[in-house]
Amino acid sequence: MARKKDKEKKVSKTENETQSNTEADVEKEVDTEVKVELENSDQDEEPIEDEIELSEEEKLTNRVVELEDKLLRSAAEFDNYKKRIARSYDEMIRLADDRILTEVLDIVDNFERALNTDNNANSESLREGTKLIYSQMTGLLEKHNVKPIEALGKPFDPNFHEAQMQVPSDEYDEDIVALEISKGYLKNKRVLRHSKVGVSSGKAKEEKSEE
Repeated sequence: MARKKDKEKKVSKTENETQSNTEADVEKEVDTEVKVELENSDQDEEPIEDEIELSEEEKLTNRVVELEDKLLRSAAEFDNYKKRIARSYDEMIRLADDRILTEVLDIVDNFERALNTDNNANSESLREGTKLIYSQMTGLLEKHNVKPIEALGKPFDPNFHEAQMQVPSDEYDEDIVALEISKGYLKNKRVLRHSKVGVSSGKAKEEKSEE
């Protein structure tokens, strides 16, 4: 009986030792696995940081490309806008010119009618026809804010007058416009054409010497 009990104790001790060894091995394996997982996690973290850095660089690069594209598009749109404005301006000028020329053609028609009148017509009727055409012409100019410059008897002003000659004059003092060769015109207070004038040089020399 004593031997049997001793044998059972030995078996029980062996089993306990085996169990403790097994538990120790398991704990050791678990610790090893945890260490491996930690090492693997540490190794995996480095590429993630690299990927984040690369993604930030890519974002910045993409942003720069996007801004450059927007800038190029804006420049192209502005260039197209300037071209459209230039075309519109040219079209406005063309339409304005066409409108004025159409009105001038009406006056040309009246000239043709006057020239085609009977040669036996008296001078008075021709004069009346000419006055009518002249009135039509001046009316057209006034319609477009074109008015003649007053020159005769006015002090010479290079801003409005273009001197063609000097003429002695008993009527006008020196540097006064004594002769209007061709009329000048203003359009909205802007000189459209200067008046071509003769400027008085005062009285003739003989008259001055006699005085």
